[in-house]
Amino acid sequence: MPRWEDAGYKKKMSCDHCGFRAKFSAQILVYHVDGKLNNAEFKNLRSVCKNCEIELTKLDVTWRRGDLEPDL
Repeated sequence: MPRWEDAGYKKKMSCDHCGFRAKFSAQILVYHVDGKLNNAEFKNLRSVCKNCEIELTKLDVTWRRGDLEPDL
C-alpha cells in the first residue's frame, strides 16, 4: 500500500493541474509536490493526470505552497 493511501489520501478522478477528468483511475497519479515520496501530508499530495505528471517532472514546474488548498 502506498504511503499516501495509508495516510488516508483519496486519489481524485480529475487532474489538479489541468482539470482533465479521467474515465479510469489508472489515468491519474498521486504527485508529491515537494518530490519526497515519504512525505504523505495532504498538503503535499495532488492528483494529476499522466500527461501533467510528465510535464511537471520534465519542465520542473512546481506549485507554490501559497497556491494550494489542502485536499480534505
